Amino acid sequence: MSCRLESRFADRICKRHGVRWITADRPGIGASDIQPGRKLMDWAEDMAALADHLQLGRFAVSGWSAGGPYALACGAVLGRRVTRIATLAGMAPLRQGADIRALGMATDRFLFRVSPRSPRLAALGLSAARQAPSRLLRASIARMLANGPDAPFLPATLVDQVTASFSESLRPGGLGTARDYGLLAADWGFSPDQITSPVSLWHGRDDTLLPFDHATRLQAMLPSASLQALPGVGHFLLQRCLDDVLDELMTG
Repeated sequence: MSCRLESRFADRICKRHGVRWITADRPGIGASDIQPGRKLMDWAEDMAALADHLQLGRFAVSGWSAGGPYALACGAVLGRRVTRIATLAGMAPLRQGADIRALGMATDRFLFRVSPRSPRLAALGLSAARQAPSRLLRASIARMLANGPDAPFLPATLVDQVTASFSESLRPGGLGTARDYGLLAADWGFSPDQITSPVSLWHGRDDTLLPFDHATRLQAMLPSASLQALPGVGHFLLQRCLDDVLDELMTG
């Protein structure tokens, strides 16, 4: 659970590369209005409208974790307007219950099970989590960040940034996030052969939150995609590898 605020750390790095990094909240998350009847592929049209508003022609897209499917959807819908695609610790389609059980966060396991059947029940659980005392929320996030191979490389400010992003993502309530989990758990609505832009899959071999198996399954779906398998790297690879990711995205 995150929102546009979680990418604030990237500002300094992007300026060094001369990159304009634009993030947006998905419907019902953070500052974005909820949209009943939403489909995952609708995100591509949102990004096209945003690019038009900003007077952008062609552009690269990236998606971290559960944002990976949305980046791929942009490639499937927008064709050659998307110069390159990068998924960063991106998720593959969920098959049976074993895929959900393998996820490293109990919150994810709960939401992927409950949200498709009862998004309002899942939303109640999320709303309750947001009401937890800030010190407990911060302590929980600090433990999550400390229990992984990325911990020595993460900035000290990241705990505060992730905490703020979590709270902001649930500001309008939990229903938007619950529905987002439901979309990700369902059929994504596009086939890999619709994607014509170059795709690179970046995934840490030691990712305990979204196992490396997701990267190999995505590569099987997208045989022309390149896979960057990163030894000793966990789920927070964006904080460790953004320079390299930007270099690749800029080659389109």
